[in-house]
Amino acid sequence: MSWHDNIEEPADAKFLSVIHDAALEPTKKYSEPQTESQEIGWNTTPLIQMDRTDCRLFFPRRKTEVTKLNCSYGKRGGTL
Repeated sequence: MSWHDNIEEPADAKFLSVIHDAALEPTKKYSEPQTESQEIGWNTTPLIQMDRTDCRLFFPRRKTEVTKLNCSYGKRGGTL
């Protein structure tokens, strides 16, 4: 055990703020992306509201004959 472990020092507010700021995610640190890789996914808010009734923009999963056959094939343990 080191004698440094026994010393009680007050917390340095500036040091704690630097450590806290370093741990933030990039979108909270910077107003704009710093690299080209950060440009992908920087803006996470949707550009338009999702309308589930609009078939041009909403593609829900649908079951077809093939997917039903594959699902039943998997449930039976791989036997038809």
